[in-house]
Amino acid sequence: MIISHKHKLLFIGLPFSASSAISKELYLEYEGKPLLRKHSLYHEFKKIATKEETEYFVFAVLRNPMDVVVTVFEKMKGNVKGDFTNPAFFSENRGHITKKHRERFNFIHKNNASFQQYFLRFFTKPYDNASSMTFDYCDFVIRYENIADDYSLALKKAGVENTRPLPVANKTAGKKKEILGYYTDDIKERAIEVFGPFIERYNYSFPEEWGRVKTPLKSKIQFWILGFLRKINQKYFKKYVEKVGLEGTIYGDMQRDKLSES
Repeated sequence: MIISHKHKLLFIGLPFSASSAISKELYLEYEGKPLLRKHSLYHEFKKIATKEETEYFVFAVLRNPMDVVVTVFEKMKGNVKGDFTNPAFFSENRGHITKKHRERFNFIHKNNASFQQYFLRFFTKPYDNASSMTFDYCDFVIRYENIADDYSLALKKAGVENTRPLPVANKTAGKKKEILGYYTDDIKERAIEVFGPFIERYNYSFPEEWGRVKTPLKSKIQFWILGFLRKINQKYFKKYVEKVGLEGTIYGDMQRDKLSES
């Protein structure tokens, strides 16, 4: 989460949605400062914010869930930065890699699992993420698929002059360009059950090659029930630990006020 008191901005950085790139740019160009954890949500901010701060312009990024799941898989498969095997990043050590992440990472590497095997093993319920805890509070939502233009538009709506195009940060290595290279026919039915409610809610669409797709009613009901329970848990029961990122990470260096352009 990044706040700029000068420009009265609050950016809520959701996982795997260009949060590092935008956070870094707000820090370098718009006097943004890290607040709480990297992926803190609005209800956490509201507990500590002043009345004036709650009136700041709030924005975040929405990304197609099918793309998010592929990105996470490729990050686990490649482990380029060693995050999934470095104890310093583990949640029990105040890091961001949970036991759930490591279970999936181990499954991929022990079984040399394909994306299809990984997806069928771990995705059995309707997909949801922190978007449902965020966008009701946003003044503007950037679409990841149009991130450069939408980022400029977000600043414009906030009354801030855009100084330069948004640079890229933390690009995922090894990712194929075509989504159908991952969501093959053998997992198509599962993908519709898993992603259908989210895609309908946020006006995304399945690949055109799939033709007309109908989301099962069962998935819609599960999505609503699980989403409701998730909100209750996040707001009233989940315990949040203050974290300072490791040196050398974008957010960690911002927290130490040591982040440079390079």
